[in-house]
Amino acid sequence: MTIRKDPLEGLDPAVNSVLTDAARRRRIRQLPRDEQARARRDAARKRIIYEVPEIIQDAIGEIARQEGMSPSSVVTLLLAEGIRQYRAKRVSFYGLKRVSRSPRYEWVLREDAAENVLANGLTSETEETERGKALWT
Repeated sequence: MTIRKDPLEGLDPAVNSVLTDAARRRRIRQLPRDEQARARRDAARKRIIYEVPEIIQDAIGEIARQEGMSPSSVVTLLLAEGIRQYRAKRVSFYGLKRVSRSPRYEWVLREDAAENVLANGLTSETEETERGKALWT
């Protein structure tokens, strides 16, 4: 049995990126002309992947169906609104974080954070009163 090793494994990330981009461009050139433009547009789109609890995925799907929109569009708008609220200091992560075991991050969400926010919001008046309106931890 022969075990094949990924030839890009262990390369510098910058070199890996150049080689991956070159392979992507080569694959696009091999497509029929009418599909090349779409493939280039798709390749140029910025995509990210986040882990999202199932309860949030279900809520996004429900909103998307109600509004007749794609889930991606719903997520974009809800994230934009959340960022706007955060920047305006109208939301707090107080009580939703726990210390991370990872050296990469200081904090992570508690396991029940999503359910808690759906039920109570990111802030509540009782929390603000108890903390003397200090919103940031």
